[in-house]
Amino acid sequence: MARLDWPDQIDRLNQGAAWIGRWAILLMLVVGAWNVVGRYLGLALGLSLSSNALIEAQWALFSIAFLLGLGYTLQRNGHVRVDVLHSRWSPRKQRRVELGGTLLLLLPFAVMVLLVSLLPALQSWQIWEQSPDPNGLPRYWIKSLIPLGFGLLALQGLAQALRLRRER
Repeated sequence: MARLDWPDQIDRLNQGAAWIGRWAILLMLVVGAWNVVGRYLGLALGLSLSSNALIEAQWALFSIAFLLGLGYTLQRNGHVRVDVLHSRWSPRKQRRVELGGTLLLLLPFAVMVLLVSLLPALQSWQIWEQSPDPNGLPRYWIKSLIPLGFGLLALQGLAQALRLRRER
């Protein structure tokens, strides 16, 4: 079996993260459907079939899908772009602009968000931060997803930049 170079390993890492994100979306839909059904069925039966934990689970699962999918979306060229001029350029110029945008815009932004979010995530773990709502979920692990997601995005940006550099 051929050994993968590190951009390919980053691709695989982001594919694994996206796999988790896909399952989070499916679970989010199930929890959301239960919250709707449980609210109305609970009212009819005089029971409480939903909770703050289930409501917060929806946004937590969305956060998992969104943040763990950042790098994979870049890998698949799924991020929003303005391609008005791009389609008129030669392939070489397209790669050069893509490389410049990755190095000058994407990577600094992703690293900045990672660095800015790291301390609040660590502090949240130190105090075992909980939701302020009754029966809410812990917040510390969700806050950890921010630096993780942007770290995965930065890694994917590096992998893309290396590939673009090779193609020049």
